[in-house]
Amino acid sequence: MPDGNKADSTGRRWGFRFVALSISTLVSLLGLWLFHDYWANKPIYLQEPGYERTGHRYLYDSTLGWRNIPNWEASTNGRRLTINSKGLRDFEYSYAKPSGVRRILVLGDSFAWGYGVADDEIFTEVIEERLARDSLLRGEKYEVVNTGVSGWGTDQEYLFLQREGFNYSPDIVVLAFFIVNDFENNESSIVYGLQKPVFANEELDLANVPVPGPSAPKRTIRTQANSFDLTLSIITHMRDACTKQRCRLVIMKFGRYIPRWKDNAELLSNERRLRGAAQRLNIAYLDLDDAFDANEVTADELLWGNDDGHWNAQGHRLAAGFLYEFLVESQLITN
Repeated sequence: MPDGNKADSTGRRWGFRFVALSISTLVSLLGLWLFHDYWANKPIYLQEPGYERTGHRYLYDSTLGWRNIPNWEASTNGRRLTINSKGLRDFEYSYAKPSGVRRILVLGDSFAWGYGVADDEIFTEVIEERLARDSLLRGEKYEVVNTGVSGWGTDQEYLFLQREGFNYSPDIVVLAFFIVNDFENNESSIVYGLQKPVFANEELDLANVPVPGPSAPKRTIRTQANSFDLTLSIITHMRDACTKQRCRLVIMKFGRYIPRWKDNAELLSNERRLRGAAQRLNIAYLDLDDAFDANEVTADELLWGNDDGHWNAQGHRLAAGFLYEFLVESQLITN
């Protein structure tokens, strides 16, 4: 006759073993999932040669190619460089715009990012400080949100504006346009050795997205469109998007002061065409080069101390002053 107590004891042991095995399996699977999730979401960093001096390190982005690293602190040419929690070289701003505040959002590349100057020397900070000083007279308060990322083209700036920039509810969007290479930067899926998105044509069909990671083989995809026509299409779409968001687009063009480009025929032709297109599209257009010339500002004043063509602190102060005056004269802000 079977021993009932022995059978029960054996059954319990197997039951305990089954439960223990199940728990162990679940823990292992959870561990694998957490391990996979960690590596799948682990930040991937990019950097340019000499980043120890310039402070240029980036976060890989599958849509934009790269962007600033949130909560990053370093130095650029020995000057303070601070990136906020949203990946902007600026103060902390909530997406929600405070009541009674008007916002100016600035798109741009290394000039807006502030290559070689300290946080508080960038033209976006200089103009914001001036707006704050004058706010009691005007009865308006302004915030200037700097979204510049070094190396970005107009294509990446437009994609950022659509994906995130409009979350700040800007009243004015300033496109800081460096005419020397911004057309060229929109032509290809590789710029400065980094992979990026590219618009395949003037209809803005997007190619090279998701952008391959830094370990992937590099492949160059070039747009089918002429670089000027493509850039103009991006700007037109940007203007239309701003109109839908009830904000005004401003182009701030510059770059002719660089000695080797000052009398370049292609640059001068593109200047004329861009100015004419802005007029046709009813886009406010500030030619900083004309402002520099009219006020007899020399290249040395803008660039002294820098050997790479970027503005020094004085250059940023002058750009901020001319932008402020333009916004007042255009009645985009009140004086």
